[in-house]
Amino acid sequence: MKFDAVIFDMDGTLLDTIDDIADAANRVLREAGYPEHPRDSYFLFVGNGARKLMERALPAGDLQEDLVDRLLMEFRSVYHSVQYNKTDLYDGIADLLSKLKALGIPLAIVSNKPDDMVKEIAAHYFDEDLFVSIAGQKDHIPAKPDPEGALAAARDLGVKPAGCLFVGDSSVDMDTAFNAGMTGVGVSWGFRSVVELKAHGAGHIIDSPEQLLSLFSEA
Repeated sequence: MKFDAVIFDMDGTLLDTIDDIADAANRVLREAGYPEHPRDSYFLFVGNGARKLMERALPAGDLQEDLVDRLLMEFRSVYHSVQYNKTDLYDGIADLLSKLKALGIPLAIVSNKPDDMVKEIAAHYFDEDLFVSIAGQKDHIPAKPDPEGALAAARDLGVKPAGCLFVGDSSVDMDTAFNAGMTGVGVSWGFRSVVELKAHGAGHIIDSPEQLLSLFSEA
């Protein structure tokens, strides 16, 4: 089929953010007297928003709402101070985005990271006119895999959901694509496994950013 637009997840798809996330979360845990986690543990903690990240990082017996609220606020503050320390675009992403833009393919970002963080980080790494729509998690919009954010992005892009590729690195993204009536494209370089992506209905798996272009040349 013909695809008209691309919606990207951000963390683990466009940007490798895991080290800065792990550093910030571990600092918050350490200062609160809780055990830290190895970097690789955060691959499974992320994906469902910052609050869920902190819940997963805390011991199971310490999930009182007021504690999670406090540590979430501290995480957001600490992460803001370290978010550019180790984060970078994955190899080939800049070239992919440039080529999609040259082809006239409208682009968007839909992330479960808080909306203000997403917009600030995107402004740091990407040209201002590259994406038509950039959205993170907002209080009035359910987080992925609820399709509302993806559908709002499709409206911003001026395309029907069936014409959108939803590109991400996790089951959350593939479920979002399915729920929104879009085609899910799983990236093998992200935070989760190809097995997970396939199990959640990825229509395509790509091993390098340039492979996404083939979905437009074949359409």
